[in-house]
Amino acid sequence: MRFLDINRLHSTLLQLLLIMTISSCAQTPIVETPPPPPLSNDEIMRNLINSKISNSHSETEAMDVFYVTNRELKESNPNCSNKSYGVNPAKGLHYGICKINLPKKSRVGKIDATDDPRADSHSFYRFQSHSSLQPDQVKAAILERKPTSILLFIHGFNVKFEEAVMRAAQISYDLKYQGLPLVFAWPAGAEDGIASSFINKTYEKNYKSALASQGDATAFIKWLSTLKIPIHLGVHSMGHQVVLPALNKLSLEVTEPIIDELVLNAPDLAVEDFQKIAPSLKKVAKRITIYCSFNDNAISASETYNSNRRLGACATAEGIDVINVSEVDAPALGLGLGHGYYSSRPIITDLFQILLGVEAEKRLFIRKSEPNSVENYYLRP
Repeated sequence: MRFLDINRLHSTLLQLLLIMTISSCAQTPIVETPPPPPLSNDEIMRNLINSKISNSHSETEAMDVFYVTNRELKESNPNCSNKSYGVNPAKGLHYGICKINLPKKSRVGKIDATDDPRADSHSFYRFQSHSSLQPDQVKAAILERKPTSILLFIHGFNVKFEEAVMRAAQISYDLKYQGLPLVFAWPAGAEDGIASSFINKTYEKNYKSALASQGDATAFIKWLSTLKIPIHLGVHSMGHQVVLPALNKLSLEVTEPIIDELVLNAPDLAVEDFQKIAPSLKKVAKRITIYCSFNDNAISASETYNSNRRLGACATAEGIDVINVSEVDAPALGLGLGHGYYSSRPIITDLFQILLGVEAEKRLFIRKSEPNSVENYYLRP
């Protein structure tokens, strides 16, 4: 009997404790954690930029630039040299990596290069090493670096191999680019000993090489897209004769864009030809930007040579950002023929914002053009 009383007492105590607990919970108000305050526009922009930049490119450094070229191989043991890769076409593609010293004291857009290993590394660009790659090694070499994106550069008329690779490095360094730089070096440039008075002869030869390179460019860009790494494609001058027909052909095979940002600098291409393929290009690229100029003397010479209007002198293009850089591109400012602005500070500044995904009207130093202009925007000086 006593045992039963003790059990009954224990049960009663448990019930009482449960009632007290429930009562206490009912009386305790539930305090909800307030949501964090919304970020300001400045904080959003700061977080965006800081999250995109892990390598500040603010010190002298060595950079690997991948290359693919259909230039003639002139030496059995090639290196990053014009002596290894010439100005004539080859059968098939060659691949490799050039390691380049990038000097922190260099001026934006300017390449002061030297072969002297004793020269100040903080002032001069210099090739440090070279690695040849077999076709079956290229994919592994790219994926090993785990790039967030690829910046593919296709140079223009009268550019030899060394300059093409160096320029890809300079743009990447000045741009603080976080991905992998890659250059498609098609056979351009003049033969050694060809005088500048034979510029028309060089132009004609380079033009034929550009047309002959379209097939190689098509195959390579198609292969590159299979890596599923975002691709930004920058083109200059006669390089458009290589790549735009290639992209036009690829538009028949793709179901979604394979290029994130397509940037066309001083396009040496007939306006009529571009307008025919523009719809196809918009299928291949998510966004297209054209930089053009009324002050581009090289484009003016091309218009005389080809007897037609060239896109590099500006023309309207529906659904494409056409940016007139005439006000920052005057030859008197030290940019020579007004044709090399693509690697200069104003364009690098705008390109940096393009790669962040900023719309044209919201970027620094951009103003809208007047109605009925041949461009959408002007880049302000």
